[in-house]
Amino acid sequence: MTVRITVYRKGATSTEALESTADAQAALAEEGTVLWADLVGRSAQSDELLREVFGFHPLAIEDVYKELHRPKVEDYDRYLYLILRGVSDGSRLDDVRTEELDLFLGSNFVVTHHSTPLPSIDHVVDQVSRSPDAMAKGPVFLAHALIDRLVDGFLPLADRLMIEVDRLEAATLAGEDELARIVVLKGSIHRLRRLAASQRDVVARLARAEFDEIPDEARPFFRDVHEHLAQLAETLEHERDELDSVFDAFHSLSAHRMNEIMKVLTLISTIMLPLTFLTGVYGMNFKNMPEREWEFGYPALWGVMLTLSLFMVLFFRRRRWL
Repeated sequence: MTVRITVYRKGATSTEALESTADAQAALAEEGTVLWADLVGRSAQSDELLREVFGFHPLAIEDVYKELHRPKVEDYDRYLYLILRGVSDGSRLDDVRTEELDLFLGSNFVVTHHSTPLPSIDHVVDQVSRSPDAMAKGPVFLAHALIDRLVDGFLPLADRLMIEVDRLEAATLAGEDELARIVVLKGSIHRLRRLAASQRDVVARLARAEFDEIPDEARPFFRDVHEHLAQLAETLEHERDELDSVFDAFHSLSAHRMNEIMKVLTLISTIMLPLTFLTGVYGMNFKNMPEREWEFGYPALWGVMLTLSLFMVLFFRRRRWL
């Protein structure tokens, strides 16, 4: 549980880190300052900041500490409250993990909250510590930097998905069984596409400057983020369609392969059918059968049956029927 409070004072050449809630409240009252409070997890200090220092609505605070919200934006007159999602550390293609980011945007402050560390937020923290430009332009541009970096975090994952879909297509056409992997990736792509579409709608409202907190000069920046999300959603849609084609190809190849197997087995059965019929009618009980008097006839028969069974198993495995 950490609380990072950063303040930019008008005319300064760098930002300043604050330690206490009282310092944050004092800085918030100063003219020309921009305050950013980044809260990770929940603590007594984060509760105090949300309730006492910033005075957020109780329903908004309740949503902050809940997970699994859909992306949205709400106007609380004094500030905007946004819920977005970003890629968490350790996300894999078969286990895409996203973390909720709660963002409050006011006239001179930005407050962010997330339950676990987010690489995109850490990147902006480092950026602000090196150069105060994002905060010097105002809180709305700091919010843009955070949202833009959050969206950019999805792009490497989308690229990896494209590479994996191409690999699955080649493997499927080569006759490999990748059905389980295809099903898992279909689920990952579906979740990411739905998330990208929801966040695209939220950013679109910011790009249209529907809210007083978004000045006209900031609209092109949010339009750029909206275009990135639209491109991401389009890419995921394309990958979903391509994976559907791979899924259909797998079933077509499986059906074709099964037809080939049934063809060979039908031929074998057709050849054996008259032989089986004749042995069934006469019962192989002829009087003159030399092997009946042979001392090793019975074990020899077992040897032939076992050898024939082993040969057929190896034959089926070689043909990849087993």
